[in-house]
Amino acid sequence: MPLLQRPVILASGSPYRAQILREAGVAFTVQVSNVDEDLHPIDKPEPYCRSLAARKAMAVVPTAARESIVIAADTICAIGDEIIGKPKDAADAQRMIERACATGMQRVITGVCVVDANDLTTISFTETSLVDMKPATREAIAAYVAGGDPMGKCGALSIETGGDFVRAWRGSYANIMGLPIERLIPILLRLDPPRAGE
Repeated sequence: MPLLQRPVILASGSPYRAQILREAGVAFTVQVSNVDEDLHPIDKPEPYCRSLAARKAMAVVPTAARESIVIAADTICAIGDEIIGKPKDAADAQRMIERACATGMQRVITGVCVVDANDLTTISFTETSLVDMKPATREAIAAYVAGGDPMGKCGALSIETGGDFVRAWRGSYANIMGLPIERLIPILLRLDPPRAGE
C-alpha cells in the first residue's frame, strides 16, 4: 500500500529524485515543470534554490488536480557563496571538478517546495550536506569527464560514480542525490495523514 492516499506529482524529470521517492513508498506521477533555471547571481545559494524549487512547483500547480500534492526541488553545489550549477560542456565539467578538488569542501544544497493544490498551502525548506573532496590529477578528472557522467549534474559530479574524488560526506546522502527524503516525508504525512485503521 502506498505511503500516501492523495495523488502526488513530482515536478522533476530527475531519475534520482524519482528513485528516492519510490524507495520511500510514495506513489507519484511525474510532470516536468520546464522552468528556466538560469542563475540569478544576486541570490545567495540557499534562497536561490528555494526560490527555484517554488517556481518549479507553482508552474505545475495550475494543471494539477485539486487533491494533488506537488513536490519540486532544485539542487546546487556551492563553494562559499558561489553557486556551482551544471556544466555547459566537458571543458566546464573539467574546470568545476578541478576547482572542487583543489578547494576541498563544497556544499550540496537542495531547495524543496511542497504545495497542496487544494488550498495552495506551501511548505519550503533547504537542506545542506557537505562533501569533502580529495586532490586529483587533471588526467583522472579528464577520464571521468570523458565518460559523460558529469553532464547534467550540479558541480559536474555524481556521488555514485565520482566517489574516487570524494574523501567524505556529512549530512543527508539523499540530499546529495537531489531529494532530502528524511525531511520531506514528515511534511507529506502532515498534508496527507494516515486514515484511522491504516
